[in-house]
Amino acid sequence: MFSSRKRWSRTRGLEEENVMRRTRPDESLLVIHPRRTRVLGLAAMTLLAASVGCAGAPELEQEESTGVQEAAAGAQGSILFVGNSFTHGHEEPVYSYNKGAITDANNSGQGGVPGIFKKLTVQAGLAYDVTLETVSGETLSGHYSTKAAIIGRAWNTVVLQENSTRPLPTARGGNPTAFFTASNDLRNLVLTANPAARLFLYETWASPASVSAQGYTSGIAGLQAMQSDLRTAYFKAYDDFDFTGVARVGDGFLRAVEQGLADPSNGTSAGTFKLWSTSDNRHASKYGSYLAAAVLYAKITGADPRTLSVGAGSAAAELGIGATDASNLNRIAYESATLPDPIGAPVSQPLPATRASFTGSVTTGTPANLTGNAQLSSLTTSEGTFTNLLGATASGITGTNTPNSRGSTPASAPAAASGLSVNDGANNLGAGNFQFGTAFTAKTRFFIVESALASGTVGDDTVVTLIDASNNRVGAFSLSLVASQFTASAGGNTSNALATINYTGGVASVTGSPPGSVQSKLGAVTFSLADLGVTNPTSISSATGIRLTSSTLDPNVVGLYTVP
Repeated sequence: MFSSRKRWSRTRGLEEENVMRRTRPDESLLVIHPRRTRVLGLAAMTLLAASVGCAGAPELEQEESTGVQEAAAGAQGSILFVGNSFTHGHEEPVYSYNKGAITDANNSGQGGVPGIFKKLTVQAGLAYDVTLETVSGETLSGHYSTKAAIIGRAWNTVVLQENSTRPLPTARGGNPTAFFTASNDLRNLVLTANPAARLFLYETWASPASVSAQGYTSGIAGLQAMQSDLRTAYFKAYDDFDFTGVARVGDGFLRAVEQGLADPSNGTSAGTFKLWSTSDNRHASKYGSYLAAAVLYAKITGADPRTLSVGAGSAAAELGIGATDASNLNRIAYESATLPDPIGAPVSQPLPATRASFTGSVTTGTPANLTGNAQLSSLTTSEGTFTNLLGATASGITGTNTPNSRGSTPASAPAAASGLSVNDGANNLGAGNFQFGTAFTAKTRFFIVESALASGTVGDDTVVTLIDASNNRVGAFSLSLVASQFTASAGGNTSNALATINYTGGVASVTGSPPGSVQSKLGAVTFSLADLGVTNPTSISSATGIRLTSSTLDPNVVGLYTVP
């Protein structure tokens, strides 16, 4: 059985918010299982189940996976899947798969992921009574409002799947407070009918289409950033409201991409399969739906999906998935289900810099005016003022525009945004590596100083990832910065800017005609390892730098400092 380390909840209730600004049709819901017991003997669990009218015993926790043979000791009985098209499936063969073996509470003729889950449990010799209550495009709030009579029955296990963008930060079109509120409401509803019920959250996935629609960078960096935001929200709900666990389906999708088994753009490169439907690049394909069911199977039953048959008569074969691909999907499901839970999963809260000081060619004032070569000497945030600044060395910048300069234009883009000099800026950075040559701690704070025309606002959407000394990505740690997290400085106003500057070389639209006649301004954002999703700094001991990816960022300085 898989060990499931659980933390006690810290928060008990959230205020109701308005519904999400962007509700997309045909999206999936999260699976939630509340479990109120820890490690008990099987006999004791059976007695507990009987005392509350359960049809089966809760899952028995152990420290190791012992295979399908011991899965029969896991909780069986009735299980309800609550969600939308990310649960019931978007297209055939998934939509109606195995519908005759399960109950559709809404009489829609759906099989979907629950139908695949049922087949996997039958393959393993387990007896689950599977029901789905799914509505295309629905949110958990909507299910609570309209389907309480179904969800509020005495189920042994309930899986909750939220609308796929609602858990995202509000700056990405989400409504996380509504997600948290609905999760807790449904949890209380289920536990009222059966206090011993297990509740699982079904973590959904990032996709090429959703990354674009929600304003993330395209490609694998955007998938990683969006999945990081989803993961953070799901584990916060898990922590705050004492759910049984999180089925990390979305992390399984990302793992398949990072291992080269699926193309991040849903393409057809050799040796890959399509995780997402070709109709919209957002819903799951048959491969994605099978992976979702396998992750849920592993998390809910505690059995090892790697031991499942992929030959004739198996769920994979009936869906038209070859044995090699199915074996890889089962392995990824196992790896995703056994990932350690992020302890105290952080909520990303980067801080804007509100003041800066400079040395060199600078005229003091509010804001300071840089008149030539200058050095950044301090930054102020809500945490304090910091002077122990360390600048990064940049390399691999792929921006195509000529960097701007107070003096002569840098010989090459990689020379820009290095050290603490603010006279140079890498204009419209595509991607670039920034190395510090030092280990990071929980007290490390990174910063990006950004330039913008005085007529506009400071800040650009940017994806940050950790890298090692060879510029290779470290783990799955990433942060999706949004423009509003930089120093607040409205278009046409420089009063809140960190400094103003008149570039004399570089892009004509920025330097003006004659050069130096158009004014720009500086702003900055700061962020920590926790914002990147790091809960234990020793786990990223190989990290020595960060990679920035953005189609519009103009980084003048990238660096770090240490808080007391």
